[in-house]
Amino acid sequence: MIKRILVIRCTNLQHLDKVFQRLRAEFPGAATALLTHRHGALQAADYTETVIVYPYTENYGFYRGYKPLNDMNFDAVVVPVGNVSGSGFLNVFLFSLTIKTGQRLMCNLPLELKPISKVKIIAMAIRNGLYTAIGGVLTAAAAAVFVVGWPLFAMLTRPGRPKQ
Repeated sequence: MIKRILVIRCTNLQHLDKVFQRLRAEFPGAATALLTHRHGALQAADYTETVIVYPYTENYGFYRGYKPLNDMNFDAVVVPVGNVSGSGFLNVFLFSLTIKTGQRLMCNLPLELKPISKVKIIAMAIRNGLYTAIGGVLTAAAAAVFVVGWPLFAMLTRPGRPKQ
């Protein structure tokens, strides 16, 4: 049973309104807390009594875990995402791995609460890394063709010298 929920703010306030309504309907009586950056702390008080300010100005980062969260004992961590698949929110999912919790949930734009496991988050990170590596190799190959091919093409298509 989920009694304590941490929501990591990474979407706009309109979506956050709906996320909190969904959580209250799904888990009546559960205590909620909201993790937000400093610039969102005032608005966060409209959603919950427990506002936790992320101490960094940069994006949520796996390598920048916020250790005080581990002393708060959350049953679930909810990551609201501004699309259907959660694509583009990998940094927040990775950050959620630094928080001790029983369950991680993604709440997408249609307000579906989907469990997201550690294994799935790590698989997403590996997949994104492979896409980046493949893109780098293809870019390097295209650049090599361009760097070698352009001068060669220019030499081969240069008009001949006029005869005197």
